[in-house]
Amino acid sequence: MRARLSTAAWVVWLTVCLVLLVMPAASAYIDPSSGSLIFQVVVGAAMAVSLGVKVFWRRIANFFSRKPR
Repeated sequence: MRARLSTAAWVVWLTVCLVLLVMPAASAYIDPSSGSLIFQVVVGAAMAVSLGVKVFWRRIANFFSRKPR
């Protein structure tokens, strides 16, 4: 069976499409410091995720390795 989208979902979808259709082209310049900032954000996010996995690894492993009763 195919799921039907609600009216609210259709309104959101159409609004996003219209906004993307009407947006003007941006004349933007990305300098090297912007690229460096983006790189730092990506590396920082990766480090935060890896630290979170390290801290909670035992809980995560136990959650997925529990035997059903």
